[in-house]
Amino acid sequence: MATAKLWTKDFTLGTIVNFLLMVNYYGLMVVVADYSMKTYDAPAAAAGLAASIFIIGALTARLISGRLMDKIGRKRLLVIGAVGEVAFSALYLLGPAFGPLFAIRLLHGFAYGMCSTTIGTIVTSLVPDSRKGEGVGYYMLSVTLGAAIGPFLGMFLTQNAGFELLFIVAAAVAALSLGAAALLKAPESSRSSIETKARGIAREERDEEASAFRVPRPNVRNYLEPSVLSISTVCALLFFCYSSLLAFLTPFAAENGLEGPASYFFIVYALATFITRPFTGKLFDRRGDRVVMIPAFIAFIIGMGLLSGVHQPLAMLIAAALLGFGVGTVQASGLALAVRIAPDDRLSLANSTFYIMLDIGVGIGPLLLGIVQPFWGYRGLFQAMSTVALIAMAAYLLVSRRRGKMRRTLEDQRLH
Repeated sequence: MATAKLWTKDFTLGTIVNFLLMVNYYGLMVVVADYSMKTYDAPAAAAGLAASIFIIGALTARLISGRLMDKIGRKRLLVIGAVGEVAFSALYLLGPAFGPLFAIRLLHGFAYGMCSTTIGTIVTSLVPDSRKGEGVGYYMLSVTLGAAIGPFLGMFLTQNAGFELLFIVAAAVAALSLGAAALLKAPESSRSSIETKARGIAREERDEEASAFRVPRPNVRNYLEPSVLSISTVCALLFFCYSSLLAFLTPFAAENGLEGPASYFFIVYALATFITRPFTGKLFDRRGDRVVMIPAFIAFIIGMGLLSGVHQPLAMLIAAALLGFGVGTVQASGLALAVRIAPDDRLSLANSTFYIMLDIGVGIGPLLLGIVQPFWGYRGLFQAMSTVALIAMAAYLLVSRRRGKMRRTLEDQRLH
């Protein structure tokens, strides 16, 4: 039997769209707090909120994007979100007052969340079932590269040319993502078919008649896919740990005289993910999730423990490589598991649910960890995150055991 084709035109375009989204997101995220303090003389707490309010917008978009995709279509929603990305990226150039900056960040986050959720759904639906782990792994490399190139561009441009040039580049990157999105042909879900729409119209008419006699109850299944909540929560717990790096690596390095290697930390982190991702994706498809997920959790635990006691540049970069392998593999394999578990007609909600949980993990991490950091110190904080990662691995083993039928399904598909 011939191997199902993976690198189609639309899969490649979808991966490019996501990469450009990540460059825009990370390129601005790493400098917004510094921009707020230097431009508006904002206190650190307010500057941090200016950066993190983006996540609130993204979370809101993810909650509703799953249903919107089924109502108006994946391609249309992607283009709408991409237009918003261009518009809100350009608004930074107006140099708004500090209050309007919050609104721009919130709306920019909303557009990003809409695009990110939609393109994830489109690409994972394009990947053949027999190559789901490999395909999602390659797709997630776009996140890895964006997470490396975006922060580099953000810091390099602001240090050497100023914030205005960065905002121009961010808007240009968003425009490129819009162009790639417009060329993409997106497979729609069965719920987007004409027949399903017709049934939906009839159902709405019945609901209108029934509304006079009953009050509709809110249903979580309209916004989240329950079948993927367990694996998504496990991955979110690891990303809670990962958020400690985003928030506190820079001051930790400054406190310990490691600013030099810290500037290369995320480059090494991304390289480790980039090198290992193709192998782990294929192993996922051939041997199942545990073969790649367990080593990834172990690598993260060791890497965070090593970072907590690091005093030499080489040790710091080794920790970066271990952490890159751990986070990258858990994220890609977790998403592959989620789209395997979810029913085909709820793939949109499965993707949005997975990313909602990751956003929650990354979003609340800096807030909660910032409260305890003065008591534990940076080294104690990283050591604590190593312990939390160990708990996350135990939770994964429990979830994986309950989902054993999923691995048997994969084996059946390979046999047939």
